Amino acid sequence: MRPHAAAMAVVLSACVTSTDDRSPNYQLGFGDGCTTASTETAGVPREPRRNKALYELDRDYRAGWISGRAQCRTPRPASMFIGRS
Repeated sequence: MRPHAAAMAVVLSACVTSTDDRSPNYQLGFGDGCTTASTETAGVPREPRRNKALYELDRDYRAGWISGRAQCRTPRPASMFIGRS
């Protein structure tokens, strides 16, 4: 497996979790939050993938989005923080 493909597999595996016992809106929010986390690690600023109305009004969607983003975030290497204040 190429290094790039291996890194992508690790990122995607972080997003795999069981949300089957959650509401459909939680699952939708989790997927959107996970997608947002993967684009944040790409180093290019992008708008979060989020249904604004559901995020504001639906507790399950919001909880899923927050959980998905947190679980799918990959830690940045310490070298990225050297020389920054």
